[in-house]
Amino acid sequence: MKGLPEYLRVNRANGRAPHKPVLLLAVLKAFDEGLITENRIEPSAELINLFNGYWHTLVHDDKFQRRFYLPFFHLKNERSGIWTLHTLPGFEHGLTRGRDIKSLGALIAFEAYATLRDDVYKRWCIAEYRASDRLLLMAQYFHGQALPHALPDHLREIEQQIVHDSPEAYVARQLQRIQVEEEEEQVLRGAAFKRKIPELYGHRCAITGLRVQNRRAVNLIDACHIVPWADSFDDTISNGIALCPNMHRAFDRGLISITEDHSVLVAADLLENASSHAIRPFAGKRLLLPQEKRHWPAPENLARHRERWGF
Repeated sequence: MKGLPEYLRVNRANGRAPHKPVLLLAVLKAFDEGLITENRIEPSAELINLFNGYWHTLVHDDKFQRRFYLPFFHLKNERSGIWTLHTLPGFEHGLTRGRDIKSLGALIAFEAYATLRDDVYKRWCIAEYRASDRLLLMAQYFHGQALPHALPDHLREIEQQIVHDSPEAYVARQLQRIQVEEEEEQVLRGAAFKRKIPELYGHRCAITGLRVQNRRAVNLIDACHIVPWADSFDDTISNGIALCPNMHRAFDRGLISITEDHSVLVAADLLENASSHAIRPFAGKRLLLPQEKRHWPAPENLARHRERWGF
């Protein structure tokens, strides 16, 4: 590895495992796309999506299984100290007896995130240095292959399924795949729902009209399942509604529901103090819905919610 900076030198299982170089390429791309704005790298759906995109494009040896969580965990062992893993106390319970990572779920459960070595983080904040290190990674670990200019975007594909699939087709696919579906896929599907539903509602709460965003695309509006996913396996738009956090919790707990003509119902036994944030004043208010009627909640899903909570 003559000429390769020491922070890019990684130990690879079986001598040629591509997981760590692929993750580093994904991290560099995440900087490019503004997904990393501080020295804190989380196992997010967006980073998994970039990892999967590079893997699909660059890795052609079937003996290696695509597992995002493996390099995310094992990069902490590099001699260069490029990667420090941080978790909640008790993370050792998420490991096997061989002190290897069990799953992506273990990373998420223990709120794992990584930080880069300080000088590397500062270097990668500069686009020209990222471009240089990207080419070095390609030359060393993917010799003879061209740097892909575009990556497969599976997260966007799932968003299109959420918008365009019928609930029946979507649910049938989930029931076929749910026993064997990888955790990464489940994380991507959950993230696609959380991204697409607020987008269709203009990042605005359908009940209160609240819209809060900033230049980093942070917003406070949730994607709420009308019929819980565990009961329906349905992530399509007809089973979703955009709500602010307090209305989301009220809806999930049966404190509010929605009529067939999209007006807010409030539980008769709801007790609350006088407040500008009270729920009861919204009783009878019509929802703020997407412009296209095909993006509205399905009447049968709203009916199931009312029936469940006795409205």
